[in-house]
Amino acid sequence: MAKAWTASRAILAALGIAALIYLPFLLTERAVFGVPLSNGMLLNLGITQINLMLIFMLGALSLNFLTGCAGLISIGHGAFYAVGAMTGAVVGTQWGLPLPVVLVAAALVGALAGVIAGLPSLRVRGLYFVLSTLAAHHIIIFIFQEYQFEFFDVAGVPYTNPALGPMALDTPIRWYFFLLVLVIAVYWGLSNILKSREGRAMRAMHDHELAATAMGADVRILRLKAFALSSAIAAVAGALYAYYLTNATSESFGISFAIQFIAMIIIGGLGSLPGSLFGAAIWLLLPSLISGLAANVGDAPALVRVLLVDNRAQFVQALFGSLVIVLLIFAPGGLPDLSRKLGRLFARERGQ
Repeated sequence: MAKAWTASRAILAALGIAALIYLPFLLTERAVFGVPLSNGMLLNLGITQINLMLIFMLGALSLNFLTGCAGLISIGHGAFYAVGAMTGAVVGTQWGLPLPVVLVAAALVGALAGVIAGLPSLRVRGLYFVLSTLAAHHIIIFIFQEYQFEFFDVAGVPYTNPALGPMALDTPIRWYFFLLVLVIAVYWGLSNILKSREGRAMRAMHDHELAATAMGADVRILRLKAFALSSAIAAVAGALYAYYLTNATSESFGISFAIQFIAMIIIGGLGSLPGSLFGAAIWLLLPSLISGLAANVGDAPALVRVLLVDNRAQFVQALFGSLVIVLLIFAPGGLPDLSRKLGRLFARERGQ
């Protein structure tokens, strides 16, 4: 039985890997093995949405590590994307250094900014600390704005196509495979950290700080380490985000940009690294799915047309807002937790 289960898992893993490899070609060619597919059949998805989803997965992983695992709530996490974008502008655009150097620099600068932003956690807790992260967000965005207007203009900071050695990231498919490998590497790294002694101490700090201290953990150092690592990952993602879009402004990283990462980890489940990926996927792909539905409403009732066609953006925002509220009240573990609870409820109903 155990061998059969292991074989089944191996087959599923192989199929998953094959699907991930084939996905960008499917979305680019809009066909499967030569058979054309419509936008509706592909759920209105394109390779650009998938690449942006991968970049946002890095941000969701980093914030869930900080908030869901270490217990440090930050509502200004998107500002570290701005740190990475600004570092990319200096090191890449102005100094002309290659992408690997840009990413290392972004990680180092992001870690330093994270440590500075995390310093208030040594003295304050709760709402006051949350407000300190909001203040850090506005300070970083102000610095980005001043930098942008000093060296560029209102049109934003330009970024050229980067390269990894001899290979230029000048096609969406090349970006896809690079980002996919990076997301897998970050996920694997964070998973191993959480299994380590320090990772277990961070989990304990999240659940009960006094208990973590009693275990011998230096919670002050752990807080700063969690902030440094989380911010470094977010800064790397921010540099890649700017490079992928080829332009960035201070307005690109406003407070709404930061809040969406909080929504992602709530949807996927606080403290769950797989949930971070799931939440980012829902956040980035659901609007495309709704756009696909809007294009095929046909003779649908007037209310459906008003929601999906005339007010689609507002409907998506209301849908996500309602989903976050429902999950916070009934399923803090996110959509996976909600599905398990509903499954148990239906099972009890059938049992009766």
